[in-house]
Amino acid sequence: MPKTAAVTPLPEEPINNAKRFRLELLYLCVILLMIVASSAGYFTWMMSHSTSSSNKGLHILDRSEWQGEPPSGKYPHLKLPVSNIIIHHTATEGCEQEDVCIYRMKAIQAFHMKSFGWVDIGYNFLVGGDGQVYVGRGWHIQGQHVKGYGAISVSIAFIGTFVNMEPPARQIEAAKRLMDEGVRLHRLQPDYHIYAHRQVSPTESPGQKLFELMQDWPRYTRDPTSLRLLSNETVKLVTRPYWLAQPPIVPLTPLKLPIESVRFVATSTPSCFTQAECTFRVRLMQNSHIESNGYNDINYNFVAAGDENIYEARGWDHSCEPPKNADELVVAFIGPSSSNKKIALELIKQGIKLGHISKNYSLIDDLEKS
Repeated sequence: MPKTAAVTPLPEEPINNAKRFRLELLYLCVILLMIVASSAGYFTWMMSHSTSSSNKGLHILDRSEWQGEPPSGKYPHLKLPVSNIIIHHTATEGCEQEDVCIYRMKAIQAFHMKSFGWVDIGYNFLVGGDGQVYVGRGWHIQGQHVKGYGAISVSIAFIGTFVNMEPPARQIEAAKRLMDEGVRLHRLQPDYHIYAHRQVSPTESPGQKLFELMQDWPRYTRDPTSLRLLSNETVKLVTRPYWLAQPPIVPLTPLKLPIESVRFVATSTPSCFTQAECTFRVRLMQNSHIESNGYNDINYNFVAAGDENIYEARGWDHSCEPPKNADELVVAFIGPSSSNKKIALELIKQGIKLGHISKNYSLIDDLEKS
């Protein structure tokens, strides 16, 4: 039987040393990239979840987390750091859980954009009853929270209505921590001032109960004059539609402009110290003037009230009826006049600026005679 030749295996092809080196180098680069990426991610997480004493316990949800709609247009940037905070309430139902607060945020944004025609939610930040902060326009974009004040203040709105009830402690604490964080990030001046919405605009916001609590905050500022001067809005004017004035019985006689004489007069109306009270007083006054005195309308041009608002009566354009002088601007005072004279004098300054009052006007103060 013939012998079968043995099959000799072919020698393995030698591995190219250069190829092996390139593969090893590639693996090493991939490992190094993974380490760098992990380190960067951990550093970013640490920065956003810092537990330093300045923001310990502060949890901020950005717009993507509450699913905010993108702005419909551009709006000016804030000049940082800012010196003023204005506190609001949203005058909506409150929220105690994150999902409910997110629902409120989306509803508020939709209302601001669709009903007011704003480019975005009007506030810079909102604080929920769940103790979390929700980013509105943030630190960098001007808000539309109060006309004339968006460029000189940051707005913080408490989600809820706080006329008859106080916000929960964690909601207040979150707002305070946000302001501390603003200082730490150099978004707020260290000596910033806190104001209530009602101090610069005719509104009940941020609600009586929250307003009372605010007055114990270290940075709360009782006198808003300096802020009003920055905004060029020195008078809080409550127009006739705001206090639900009824229309005049007949067309009123025009007032001759510029006005040469201004008269301060007292009313027999009891004092008032909130907008709700003062609105009620002014409406009663109008009813009395029309139904009891036979006037065609409330028989003053403006009313200075104890809530530090000026209420528009006949305004700049219409004169009062006898026995008052038809060529005078009549400013009436509800309650003690000492605290209201300042805002009445600011009204006169505004009237001069607008060309309604002569620079050489004369002031007749019947309050000093009473």
